[in-house]
Amino acid sequence: MKHLMYLSMLLSVLLLNACSHTPMQFYMLSAETGVPPADTVLPAGTVLGLGPIHLPAYLDRPQLVTALSEHQYQLDENNRWAERLDENIARALGLSLAKQLGIEQVVRYPWAPRQTIDYQISFDILELHQTATGQSRLAVQWQLKKAEQAVIGKRFECSEAAGKGVEASVAAQSRCLTRFSAELADAVRQAAQKSALIP
Repeated sequence: MKHLMYLSMLLSVLLLNACSHTPMQFYMLSAETGVPPADTVLPAGTVLGLGPIHLPAYLDRPQLVTALSEHQYQLDENNRWAERLDENIARALGLSLAKQLGIEQVVRYPWAPRQTIDYQISFDILELHQTATGQSRLAVQWQLKKAEQAVIGKRFECSEAAGKGVEASVAAQSRCLTRFSAELADAVRQAAQKSALIP
């Protein structure tokens, strides 16, 4: 009888833990864009190479990251990226840049040795997390090349109010990624315009 009571109590505890367990949630970044005016579209057949993309070690993991203070960070075990973060960023930017520049070919690094690349954008993600003050922050050091020659190198920084909840934080990070995509598209367009003016 005692064994039956023990088993009953054990089953009750296990069921209670199972019911109270928070299910794991998965998130994806996006970079929204509209269709560009016809006069900002690059020549047909332009190929944009995207990458390499480097992540710092603190972001090269599935968990979302939140800063608790200037020196302390928290990994959220229940809220994770749905795919590798660098892959997600590359795909979102690739789709966004293709629309903004009016091109069909955005290839991700590493591409085939015989692949001709007209413009290449490489970058290091320096920061991508929610801060202790509730801001979603993105910082990137990026470089644009044309035919293996550096055209421009800059640092992009963005902070967006995250709101409440993980989904709101990821949405704010996506808005930063959208702004970053717009900056990259402008740089490529300006480089193309300068090339067109050179005889």
